This record gives sequence, structure tokens and C-alpha cells, in this order.
Amino acid sequence: MPRHINRHIKFDHRLLENFCWPLLFSMLALCACGMLNLYSVSSNASFTGEWSWFIRQGLYLGLALASLALVLVVDYQYLKKIVWAFYGLNIICLVAVALVGTNVNGATRWLDLGLFRFQPSESIKVILVVALAAWFSKRDLSNGLGFRDLLTPAALILLPCILIHKQPDLGTALHLLVTCTPIILAFRFRPQVTITLLATATLVAGLLIALFASGSWPVLLEKGLIKDHQVKRIEAFMDPTKDPSGNGWQTLQSQNAVGGGQLLGRGFMEGPQHKNGFLPEAETDFAFAAMAEEWGFLGCALVLALFLCLLSSGLMLSRRSKDRFGSLIALGLTSLLFWQVVMNVGMVTGLLPVVGIPLPFISYGGTSLVVTVVAGALLLNVGMRRFLFQDEPVQENPCLWQEEASELLISATAPVRRLTADTPFNPEIHPQNRLPHLRPWAKYLRRGRSSMSGWQAPDPYAHLMDD
Repeated sequence: MPRHINRHIKFDHRLLENFCWPLLFSMLALCACGMLNLYSVSSNASFTGEWSWFIRQGLYLGLALASLALVLVVDYQYLKKIVWAFYGLNIICLVAVALVGTNVNGATRWLDLGLFRFQPSESIKVILVVALAAWFSKRDLSNGLGFRDLLTPAALILLPCILIHKQPDLGTALHLLVTCTPIILAFRFRPQVTITLLATATLVAGLLIALFASGSWPVLLEKGLIKDHQVKRIEAFMDPTKDPSGNGWQTLQSQNAVGGGQLLGRGFMEGPQHKNGFLPEAETDFAFAAMAEEWGFLGCALVLALFLCLLSSGLMLSRRSKDRFGSLIALGLTSLLFWQVVMNVGMVTGLLPVVGIPLPFISYGGTSLVVTVVAGALLLNVGMRRFLFQDEPVQENPCLWQEEASELLISATAPVRRLTADTPFNPEIHPQNRLPHLRPWAKYLRRGRSSMSGWQAPDPYAHLMDD
């Protein structure tokens, strides 16, 4: 293996000191909840000559956990170099979907790779977040974002959004837009940009309100901006009882399943709505409705509490990150998971129109599961590596590890400088940002210190005492 790559996958046991265990446990607990729910949904479905959803999801989960381990051992700083290759490859896959993609239920979103089907619109979410973080981390934005600063990010976002919208998949395209919004809003805008964005947002909001009030959907249909089935979904969202056996069927059956669970649920594997085939897509888009029917309000509250733990941990990691690249990655991935939960749960409960957005870790789907687990692994990676490590802290700071080290000696130590958002994350150029980790790693060196009790190290702070 090349030396420069081996350096980036070197795993230091000291990384566990900053490991975010609540995020990992909540993610694994959500995966377990998803597997239990899928086992119940699969029990009454027939699979002629194929594996069940539960077995296939179990295989995908094994692949996802292997991906998690791989992501954890690779320094996320290395992603700055390779993310553009992944972005270009994913764009090629989205173009290939339009040309030779597999059509399922009227939508062409998958590439058939023989052993499995791959959905590029899912993987581009994580790749786009990392690409935007890499681009913003290399720019001097002390004067705020100008129009030129927004051109490249806008192109990076709009290109996959347009390709995904053509599949057609308006829900995923909107999800991609709202996912990237916090990354851009994290920076200060120049006055002219702020005024222009506010005016544009006001104009778009006014047009949408006018369309809702007047019902002028044919204008958008003629322009090709929306599809006929998307108009029907919005009409069904506004009043599903107008077409209860047609466009409003999914919304009404989902609400019946959620309401039928009541407080404690009907019991595991006892949900009549999805067992009798009334609840559509119970394994994917409406997995939360099937869960609500069997587990009730308390079970759903527990699942949402796990999501809250995961999302709050992601925001904490973003705030504590010591460089702009890591902070933006954590912010973008937390936004990705947050909006995915909001859009799916809102769709299931009738608060939002029906869109094809799966519930993270819960809904069936190999690409979705692997991508969301990788997103969680990247959050853990950012938290683990929020400090720079000294390879040999005892040899580089010998006086700090002596048994007789006095408070005066420790107070004379040069203060540790924390990385800010604008500090280049390169210890070779900025050696003052390499941290000795005096307190976090002391417990790993207690035995070594006792064996060094008779050794007198040269005092590198003698000149401070003389002054």
C-alpha cells in the first residue's frame, strides 16, 4: 500500500478518547428497530424464488457496518483530495440512470448491477456535502460570501438536482437542496447578496402562494416544471378525501395505521393495515406507519428520541470541530438526516405531501441504509479527529511526563492553540496546531511514567525561567 495512503488509514487507540458513543448507540439502535419492523412487514409477504426483504436488508446492514469500520479508520481530511473524483463518478451514474436505468413504479432511479441495484440519487447526498465542505474550507471568506463565491456551490448543487428531477424524483431533489442550505447559511453574506436572496425568496414564496390559492397548476405543467402525478399528490395532500380510492389512498391508509396504534400499539406482528395489504409501501416509504400501528405512540416516541439523540450529537460534533472542513461536514450530514426524518414522518402523518423519501435506518433499501450509516460514520470520524495528534508525546514533551513535574513547569508550557474555522489544517505548515493532549492521554502513559522516574530530561523551558 502506498505510504501516503497508509498514513491516512493509521488508527490510533487514542482516537477513542473523543469517540461519540451516544451517536453510535443511537444509530445501531435505529438499525435494530428497522430490522424488527421489516421482519414483521416481511412475514406475510410472498417472495417466490427470492430472499425476503428482511434477509436482504440484513446483508445490506452487514455491508453498511463494514463501511462504517472502513470510514472510521480513514482520516476525513483525506476526503478533500478524493471527493471530486467521487462527485464526478456519481454524476456519470446519474446520467447513466437517465440512459439505461431500471424503471420501477414509473420512476427510473436505479442502475441494475447484476447482484444488486444501485441508486445514485442517495449516494450523491453525502458526496455533495463533503464536496461543498471541501470547497468552502479552502476559501478566504472573511469578507462574507459574494456572488462569485456562490457560483461554484450553486453549480455543484443544481447539476445533480436537475438530473434527479428528470428521473422524476422531485422529493429527493428538494431534499438535496434543503440539505445543502445550512452549509451556505453558516457564512456571512455581503449586503448585496443578502438583499438579492431575500427578494428572490419573497418572489418565489409569493408565486407558490398564488398557485395554491388559484389552482393554476396547468402553467407549471405546460412549462414542464412539474409532472402530472406531482400535481395529484399535492391535491391529495390538501384534501385526500376527494379521491379516497385513488390519489388520497396512501395518505388515508397511512393515517389510519398511525391512529390505529393508539398509545401502546396493536402488538408486534399484529398490524392489520399492512398485514392485509391496505398500507402501501409498508417496507419503504411508509415503514414508520407500520411501526406506529404495532408499537403505538410510545414506540414511535422512543424511535424519535433516538433520532433526537443522533441529531443533537451531530450538531455537537459540528460545534466542537476545530477546523472548518470537519465542522461543515458534520453540519451538512446532520441536516441531511434531519430533513429526511422530517419529510418522511411528515408524509406518513399527513403533514406533508407524499414524496419518495425513506426513513433513515428504518426503511428498506440497500443504498439508503449504506449511505445513512456512512453519514453517521463520517460524523463519528469528525468527532474522533477534532484534535491533531503528536506521534510520540512523551519524547516530544519529556518534561511534562515526569513524576516530579511542578505546577510552575506546567504553567510555563506554551498554551495549546485550538484550531478555528479559518485555520489551515496542516500541521506541517502550522506546527503550533499540533496538540500534545496533556490530560486526555495521561492514563495511557502511567506505566511508562513510572519506569522513567529516574530519568532526568532536559528542560526545554529553562529559558523561560531565566527570563
